[in-house]
Amino acid sequence: RMLSGQFVRNIYIQSHVTRYFTHSSILREIKVDKIPAQKSNESIKDNVLGPLKHLTTNFDKIVLVWVKRYPSIADVPKFVTIDCMHNARTKARIKTCNYMMIFGTICCLSAVFLGKEQAKKGETLFKQREKWLEEYNAEDKKK
Repeated sequence: RMLSGQFVRNIYIQSHVTRYFTHSSILREIKVDKIPAQKSNESIKDNVLGPLKHLTTNFDKIVLVWVKRYPSIADVPKFVTIDCMHNARTKARIKTCNYMMIFGTICCLSAVFLGKEQAKKGETLFKQREKWLEEYNAEDKKK
């Protein structure tokens, strides 16, 4: 039964795979003489076949510089390939997770050491609770 469930799940996944034929790295040469209607170079660049481009935001620029894809924020172009942006975000995600794991480990170790120091001094949660209850009851009796 387990094997058949995996088989059905794999068939379902394979039947819903989308193939992107627009992701192409083929470039074609456009000569300005053949296209007189286009006067600016920007419109010619837009018609060049190639990988899809991603408009970079300020956050994207920071991520691209942080993963050392570009040396500075000023050097990041306005449009970056989708693959470049995807790889940069993946690297940034991994870096962030690594930093969070290191931070979590340091916090756990510091909690252990602080707990051991308090145990040596004789400070326990039971004693803290008893002290709080005594103060609360004394305050309640005054009223």
